Amino acid sequence: MIVAVTVTALGVFAVGLITQLFGYRTGGTIAIPVLAVYTLKNALMLPIFLISTLIAYIGLYVVKHRTLIYGRDELLVAMAIGSGVPLVLLLAVWHFLPESLRSVVFIGSILPGLAAYNYHQIKPQYRSRDLLTTAALLVVLVATGWILVAPSLAETLGTLTPPVLYSPTADVAVLKGAVVVEELDPTILARPVAIVVFLIGVVLAERVRSRYGVRTGLVAMALLSLYALANTWLLVLYLAVLVVAYLGLKTVHYVTLLYGRVLISVATGTALIAVVPLALSLPITRGLSAYFVAILAGVNAYSWHVTAPAQRALFVPLQIGSFLLLLATTQLIGLARPTLIPQVFEIPAIVAMLVGVVACVVFVEWRTVDRPDQEAVFEASILSGGGDA
Repeated sequence: MIVAVTVTALGVFAVGLITQLFGYRTGGTIAIPVLAVYTLKNALMLPIFLISTLIAYIGLYVVKHRTLIYGRDELLVAMAIGSGVPLVLLLAVWHFLPESLRSVVFIGSILPGLAAYNYHQIKPQYRSRDLLTTAALLVVLVATGWILVAPSLAETLGTLTPPVLYSPTADVAVLKGAVVVEELDPTILARPVAIVVFLIGVVLAERVRSRYGVRTGLVAMALLSLYALANTWLLVLYLAVLVVAYLGLKTVHYVTLLYGRVLISVATGTALIAVVPLALSLPITRGLSAYFVAILAGVNAYSWHVTAPAQRALFVPLQIGSFLLLLATTQLIGLARPTLIPQVFEIPAIVAMLVGVVACVVFVEWRTVDRPDQEAVFEASILSGGGDA
């Protein structure tokens, strides 16, 4: 896990620096750093990513020229198209894929859409330079990971935390003879079922965003609901890292006045740095899960920061309500397999989760009652000359 965190943290900080100095998007803040880890884990992920990104880019181009979509809708379309290739691959040849490739294809399916969307936002004259910079960054990150995974370092980097890139399922460890033997963690939930949970999470996140103006993360709560089935401590880790990343982001913003994508890099990098000591102090064996928890916490810390002050108080209850609803859904469609939350499948536990969802909704609606519609406020500010943007 240390190597995966190191490679990704270096990557997100590098993306922030490149964005600040040159304005390049490099496929998004997390796409290339995470892709570097996936490539080290399973080399087939790189061609899958490239093909999926190209298809998503072309597909978004066609949709944009045939419809009037813009902004957030472009991202959703790109993610839907980009996810199609890896998810179809996952379902079509499920029984022929090794478990390690199933995992990276499943979670990595969101990356092509992110990259395709970001390249659509670049002016044509800058795309070639942005693409070359992105390729160079990927090579540097993969090379860094390759150097850090070595037999001489296996006793330290491979054993202090869960192995991840030193595990028997990591191509780089196998190729370099640096495998740290471990008992592989079982699959949390069948992948087709997890895909359904992801889709529900995306729809729910967009509904929350459109109604309340609060970003809870497209896949954040869906992933957390899956992780809750494996280890309760991953939720504790998420909350702790979220707070650390938020405080780090606020401090940097206050001191430097940096904003936008650079702050996403700061928040995500801070979360990745914080996750290693926290994971060491908690009974967590799923290194890849802890790694993703850190990324989710970093991105959501930024979402919390950019949420308008009037809506910021809604961030926590909306995340809790979304999480409980997805957790209850996961329990119901997961065929009642025993989990840590709750320990056994019981109707009272499901009812308690749904009551929690209702309580969160009631609180949020109470806080927003008698307040003007946010879009109407924005339009009024534009008409009155108050919209500097």
